[in-house]
Amino acid sequence: MTDKLSKAEKRRRRQEEKAQARKAKSVKLSSNAENLGTKTVKIAPIPELNVKTVKVQEEPSRAKSVYITSEETFSNACNLTWCTTMSDLEGEWSWQEQRCWTEEEWQTQILPNFSLLEKSTWSEILFEQKTPAKGNKSVPKHHHQELTTLIQEAQDRWIEIGLEEYDTAFRFRFTGTIRAWGIKLQGHFYLIWWERYHKIYPV
Repeated sequence: MTDKLSKAEKRRRRQEEKAQARKAKSVKLSSNAENLGTKTVKIAPIPELNVKTVKVQEEPSRAKSVYITSEETFSNACNLTWCTTMSDLEGEWSWQEQRCWTEEEWQTQILPNFSLLEKSTWSEILFEQKTPAKGNKSVPKHHHQELTTLIQEAQDRWIEIGLEEYDTAFRFRFTGTIRAWGIKLQGHFYLIWWERYHKIYPV
């Protein structure tokens, strides 16, 4: 009987010890929770950044210039391409010259001449000279031509066919009095008129 009571007593004591341990743990947790509200958190200071000052020059130096390739310069480095999509082939000029070329002119003059020009860059074309000119001077063989320098009939026709937005034409000089008039847009030439008698811009 004494052993049984002894075991019971031990069990009761263990239960009491566990109860006390749980109570002590509860008190500690409660104390920690209260301390959280008043605890000061130490924050490390933000390090100073090494900021570089960039000096801005108010007025750019005129001693140096930056070269930017223009659209014209770029197109002049390209080989010539051409087409007849804008060609004026209707009617005739007041001197009875037909604007439309013949099949023979196409095969023997227009196509061969432009096929040859296709092998050249625009820079080479613009550099080609015609000699002698008036006063025995060298002048460009192919060049831009202000529209206002053409005869009035040509100026009126230019506007009539819807080209008023272009105030400069481009003229190719071929054999004798043969000329090809059109528009140079970048590296492409739009053939407008095939002229046989040098009347559009008489000299």
